[in-house]
Amino acid sequence: MKPILPGSVIGVLGSGQLGRMFAIAARRMGYRVHTFSPESDTPTGQVADLEIEASYDDLDAVRRFARGVSVVTFEFENVPAATAEAAAECIPVRPGGSVLHTTQNRLREKNFLSRHRFPVTPFRVVNSEEDLRTGLLELGFPAVLKTAGFGYDGKGQIKITSDNDVSFAFRSMKKQEMVLEAFVNFSRELSVIAARGIDGGFAHWGVIENIHRRHILDISIAPAALSDNTKL
Repeated sequence: MKPILPGSVIGVLGSGQLGRMFAIAARRMGYRVHTFSPESDTPTGQVADLEIEASYDDLDAVRRFARGVSVVTFEFENVPAATAEAAAECIPVRPGGSVLHTTQNRLREKNFLSRHRFPVTPFRVVNSEEDLRTGLLELGFPAVLKTAGFGYDGKGQIKITSDNDVSFAFRSMKKQEMVLEAFVNFSRELSVIAARGIDGGFAHWGVIENIHRRHILDISIAPAALSDNTKL
């Protein structure tokens, strides 16, 4: 794949606030941005060069969109994997559809990380209320029950603090695929954003501290204030 140079058109699947920030940064660098989503007058569309309103399931529309850009990316993980695959028939998609497929499902993501020896919070797969009660016996209280897919900004999850919460928590998930996680009493959340090029080049943007309000990200502080004793 040749470098995508300024002046080229970048296609974005999704049109939310992350896409908006992406589009603003890309245009400052000299790129043009086209966005594709089921909505119009979106945060991304308001600053993009072109906004396409169509369903993610309209794969012919996705292919037409992809033919008009130099590369396609996505701005959030709930874009259907089939949509990314349709775009990839016409143009490179980065990250690849296999990455999207893994990261849009908590169970696939956790199993991938575990297989590659990354530390993860202890978890159990839940398909029934019996699974949930067994998982709680193994992980203890409190614990967090989450949908495997389509959870963000505190949605799709519930904290379980005692036996009295179990039946309600299970019913609230409406028979979706679920994962039970042990509760981690952490002092603060840090993250690192990084990217790797197809040539193996690696770049990161330092350590960022994230502060949440009501389970939703409120403030990110970059760089994070870390003591000299903290090892990265």
